[in-house]
Amino acid sequence: MKMKILLCALLFSSCLTSWAAAPRTITQANVNQIRIGQTTEPELVQLFGTPTTRFVDLRGHTSLDWFRSVPMPIGAYLPLVGELFGGLDIEAQQLAVVLGPNGRVVHYEVHSSKKTLQPAAQTVTTTTVRKTNYSK
Repeated sequence: MKMKILLCALLFSSCLTSWAAAPRTITQANVNQIRIGQTTEPELVQLFGTPTTRFVDLRGHTSLDWFRSVPMPIGAYLPLVGELFGGLDIEAQQLAVVLGPNGRVVHYEVHSSKKTLQPAAQTVTTTTVRKTNYSK
């Protein structure tokens, strides 16, 4: 009897620790706040928390990655019937951002296993200058 109670307590505590350790999810509202050429690394950390990985290359570009896995609902941890409580209904998310040498966003990609995240619509204006050899 004591062994069953100990096993149930251990299972329950593992459920609670997985929920407590879960980082913030990547939301569409936060993704929409990323502006190419404007958003900086401190702003990204404020929106998404500390990145999972950070890499700086020789050209001075910084790559930041956030990986998130939304934890299962507590009922999903029940043996044999956990699938009925959404045990297989999990979501994996990834946000990859490249910052230029000036510390501002150059490019970003966002992915979700449930296709719930989309890159924000960015308006980019470009100016084309053509040289001609006409003389007056």
